[in-house]
Amino acid sequence: MEPPKVEPLLKLFVCEFITGGGLCAEALPASLVKEGALMRDALLADLIELDGYEIVTTHDARLAASPLVKSSLQVDSSFEDSFKRMLTQVDLVWLIAPESNGTLLKLSEMCYESDVIYLGCEFDSTLIGTSKSLAYEALDEAKIFTIPTIAGDDFVQDTDFTVAKSLQALSHSRWVAKPEDGAGCDGIKVFDDLQKLMTWLKQGDRYLNYIIQPYQQGIAASLSMLCRAGKGWLLSCNKQHISLNSDMFNLTGITVNGMQAYWQRFETLARKIAKMLPDAAGYIGVDVIVDVESDKIYVVEINPRLTSSYVGLREAIGHNPVKIILESIKDSKFTMPVLQRNVVDVSL
Repeated sequence: MEPPKVEPLLKLFVCEFITGGGLCAEALPASLVKEGALMRDALLADLIELDGYEIVTTHDARLAASPLVKSSLQVDSSFEDSFKRMLTQVDLVWLIAPESNGTLLKLSEMCYESDVIYLGCEFDSTLIGTSKSLAYEALDEAKIFTIPTIAGDDFVQDTDFTVAKSLQALSHSRWVAKPEDGAGCDGIKVFDDLQKLMTWLKQGDRYLNYIIQPYQQGIAASLSMLCRAGKGWLLSCNKQHISLNSDMFNLTGITVNGMQAYWQRFETLARKIAKMLPDAAGYIGVDVIVDVESDKIYVVEINPRLTSSYVGLREAIGHNPVKIILESIKDSKFTMPVLQRNVVDVSL
């Protein structure tokens, strides 16, 4: 009698950009390392529970490899070369990378062009998620509330502030400058004076890479959701703890499911966003501002990747999120299991 046939394990490459060597030629910001390691290890812990995968990672030579994996490639020079090398040795890739400097889009494209199965969004959704101006256009066209956006080069040509002043009532005379492809709060500045904003944008031609928005009052929040073929499912509705220090924002933590009073409205919003992004797949995070005064929810940003809220997601929903995410990608008849709505605090 022949022994039962054992299926070979699929090799899955988990790449968290910051801890994985993406900044090997630069200084490592401690806050980004902490946030990246939290997301990486939460994902690895959930993946390890599943059968059928051999999990591999990379790690920056200045950092220890995650204790959760047996195999990790040390990166001390040329992250891109190391990433390409890994793509030739694995079956699947799960990428966590920032939108800034085109990083997420570039690495995603490398995965699209290789023979691996990429566990993430396809090109159009990734492009929209990595460009604030494209995201604004897509949201506006889909009739989803969002914040009016002016391209930096259009703003500096508006020397008499005609466009800006038409939006001034929305902002109470405050303005936000954001990198076109920024991630989170990185690079965002707040201004009380249009002329100071104009002067700052012109320094070093910043206007070429920035967008301008009126400052929107409200509760900073986010939703964690799943997408597949234009369908969307809400995983959690989260409150973001963001402080404004001088003229810069800082995210200090997240309360996963801290916005439960808005569950039904967030769920409707998740479905609208999924319909807008038909090639989005798996987990995406959406940053929003809840304006209690006007009773409107404004979409601020779409992140086509895992976000920091994932760190508390398992405890919040009472399920292994990876199992649900993979099922949503693979199963055309996927249905969301009944989720718990526990409130979980994540400190960053």
